[in-house]
Amino acid sequence: MQTEDTQSQPSVEATSHEHHHADGEHLLTVSVNEHPVKLLGHTATGVEIKTAAIEQGVHIHLSFVLEEELPDGKRRVIEDDERIEVRDALRFVAQDEKHHTVTVLVNEQPVKLHGRSATGAAIKAAAIEQGVRIQQNFVLQEELPNGTSKIIGDDDRVHLREHLRFTAIAPDDNS
Repeated sequence: MQTEDTQSQPSVEATSHEHHHADGEHLLTVSVNEHPVKLLGHTATGVEIKTAAIEQGVHIHLSFVLEEELPDGKRRVIEDDERIEVRDALRFVAQDEKHHTVTVLVNEQPVKLHGRSATGAAIKAAAIEQGVRIQQNFVLQEELPNGTSKIIGDDDRVHLREHLRFTAIAPDDNS
């Protein structure tokens, strides 16, 4: 099986990733599911990256979740309408939403959630199912990076991403 290693086997594209298009835009090469994909310009939305990949023969669908592979080995979801800066050699993975799994913390315990979003009720149900000692009627709060928190109602939807932290407390706990 031949793997593409642009470091040891430079191709024409690898040695000169950035090409100028007729209208002055730059043509950059990124990777989607290990396939090279050319993008025009220095920014693109998630849906534009997926569309370009599909047009260039990558077997994905627009409904797939697009994630950028980060240097530390983690992944970051790129929303369809999110515009990002594109550079050569960025790596993306696109997969069916049902295969999208993130681990969040509920009361400092890891809980695996599937999909791109979940309701407060679903987060509590998953936590209970995975052994977190809470009840469905507990109040769920998302712990925000600035040190504050916001209450997540049972019907409120949360965009799922790694490193989210939640606290679930009994409704009569006034602490």
